[in-house]
Amino acid sequence: MNSRGRWYRRGLLAGVALLAMLGLAAAVGLGAEDAAKNATVAESSAQKTDDKVHITLQTVPPRKAVVKWGSKTLGVIPVPRPLVVVRPRDSGPLDLVVRAAGFLPVHTRAYTFSDSRVAIKLTPVSEKNTLFGYRAEVPPEGAASPDAGATPPAAAPPPAPAPVPQR
Repeated sequence: MNSRGRWYRRGLLAGVALLAMLGLAAAVGLGAEDAAKNATVAESSAQKTDDKVHITLQTVPPRKAVVKWGSKTLGVIPVPRPLVVVRPRDSGPLDLVVRAAGFLPVHTRAYTFSDSRVAIKLTPVSEKNTLFGYRAEVPPEGAASPDAGATPPAAAPPPAPAPVPQR
């Protein structure tokens, strides 16, 4: 065995010995029963937090809004508080639609990897032209337009003034 492997093995053995001594000291200091209880409580609380994630949804500005996931309504965001959605961990992303009266609907995605907080910016309908990708509304098919979609002709230059006769 080379010297590198020997040092690694010695370090590993020293680490295991140190952990064993700390465990023994904890068992002696707390009592074996207390240490066992604490270990089971820690394991059960770790499982509880590992099974579920909390996704916190808040609107900016704070407004009452309905949150839908597909056709399922997840809840209503109350005005002063956020809406907390509890989902199984790693169950896939949630494609959400948030609707509030007087505002454009917002499509957003929330992930279930870990607890997360999603701030949803609401845009009033009157300010929709400020959003990236805004397009002006096209008039309906039946509406007659004076130019029928053609570009306007170039403006003709003004006529030249007539020469003044000389006497």
